Amino acid sequence: MSNIFSHAVSPAFTKQSISEFFVTPFFMGEDIRGAISVRTDIKGTEKLNKISRPSFITKPKVNPGFTPSGAFTLSHPSITVQPMAMEFEQNGRAFWGSIIEQLLASGYKEDDVERMKEPDVWSKIMLPIIAQAGQQDLIRQMFFANTSQEELTSGIPNGTADDDFSGYTGFMTHFFNDLYSGTIPSAQHMPVASSVTAVRAEKILTYSASGDTNITVTINGKNYTQAYGSSASATVSAWLAAHKATIEARGGINGVIVTNPSGAQIKVVGKYKGQSFTFTAAADGSGTFAASGTISATKASSLATDEADNTMEAMIDLAPPEMFEFPLVFMVTRSMWRNFVHTVKGKTGDLPLTMTLNGMNVPTYEGYPVLIRPDWDTWIAGYQNGIQPHRAILTTQQNLIFGTDGLMDPQDIETWYNPDLQMRRYRVQYKAQTAYLHPELLVLAGFGD
Repeated sequence: MSNIFSHAVSPAFTKQSISEFFVTPFFMGEDIRGAISVRTDIKGTEKLNKISRPSFITKPKVNPGFTPSGAFTLSHPSITVQPMAMEFEQNGRAFWGSIIEQLLASGYKEDDVERMKEPDVWSKIMLPIIAQAGQQDLIRQMFFANTSQEELTSGIPNGTADDDFSGYTGFMTHFFNDLYSGTIPSAQHMPVASSVTAVRAEKILTYSASGDTNITVTINGKNYTQAYGSSASATVSAWLAAHKATIEARGGINGVIVTNPSGAQIKVVGKYKGQSFTFTAAADGSGTFAASGTISATKASSLATDEADNTMEAMIDLAPPEMFEFPLVFMVTRSMWRNFVHTVKGKTGDLPLTMTLNGMNVPTYEGYPVLIRPDWDTWIAGYQNGIQPHRAILTTQQNLIFGTDGLMDPQDIETWYNPDLQMRRYRVQYKAQTAYLHPELLVLAGFGD
């Protein structure tokens, strides 16, 4: 059993208001104020209203009577929250030999930490630490959650779902997917140049058949089998038709694209520059696969000189005119911001100007507040293999929606003592999902090659 510090309560089983300890630090914390809109009343699936503004509705009045002109377009994207939970437990004996041991009860109660009240160690010290860790974890998922995320082995997906990220869909995943599919126009994306040009990994396997029954292609730890057809080319074509969609749905930013360039060839290419993959194939008879066209991946390095300044300036220039009717905010990786600071100090010796945003003192770029996200750098490097490491978003708070059921349900925090296992247990349950309303109110940088 794993132990983690818990909150002291009495009697042995109780439920507490979620608002005091978790809604405020989790969903209203300073890390996300001014960046997104938080909806805390969504229980399942909720329709969001997306209304287009009518234009060209004023016409010359040349005839008597009434001539209507113009119309609204109303659409209803939906947001479906997914169940999430934070669960941990603690046995009092873990504190034997420490100065906290004196706070434990005697007898059988020494296994239960709920009586550690002098001083009030649990509710005054430990629970705030847990709540802060929970907030940081929720924000990580808010941006990086991906239902197709896989664990990485040496930076390559291994076919095992990563349940640290796979609960729902985060903002980053929406942006990558929708830019890739064209939902977000490419004109609203600014590529980012680094001092080392990133290179996309590629490899081709050409199949030569000779009396086989099946072929098995292994990509990033998973096998994909196809029965032999009338020829090597027909077999490869059938394999691609059967498995292409499944393979390309894997891994998100760390995934691959598979094609059939010609004849009996299977070509695998990294979805984004810098991402490596494993790709082998075998026949169950005497057929063979020959490799060719192999290109190793090269990751992007540090940003080119003045790149952040050039990028953020270009993002403002790329923004559709309707964006400027709303209060806009930048969110950037720390790598982007440090690059900009070097530019400013090199020219003036001064740091960028700051402003107050929802009670926070934040830097600005051309008068727009900039929220620096060093946590993005951490998660990109550790859990996305450092792919597309320099990112920036320009949008308005009202456009990004984080939905949860937390605020309206006061019965989602539970703590109890299990006498069989002699464990104090603690559980927080909530539902979560993200969405954005209008692609036209969004400009991205560093989300595509």
